[in-house]
Amino acid sequence: MMHTAKNQATTSFKALVAANRTAGRLAAPVAQEPKKKMVQAGMRLWPEELLKARELAADEERSAASFMRRVYLRGLESYMAERGNATPTQ
Repeated sequence: MMHTAKNQATTSFKALVAANRTAGRLAAPVAQEPKKKMVQAGMRLWPEELLKARELAADEERSAASFMRRVYLRGLESYMAERGNATPTQ
């Protein structure tokens, strides 16, 4: 039976991992903690507002979504300060 290079590389890699684990040079894999994920939220803008946001984002070499999130966060910080809250997370 012929073996392809892909099968040989996979087999030899598995053998290498097994040998290193047996020799105590390779720790068991640790489960990763789940990462927080952003949630997509729609934002309605007038066409002129969206155009302006895209222009400003391009000036800062950002995506429109990144720019609008940044503007939102700055506005949220100002809004929370007006309400007497120190941070947006309160």
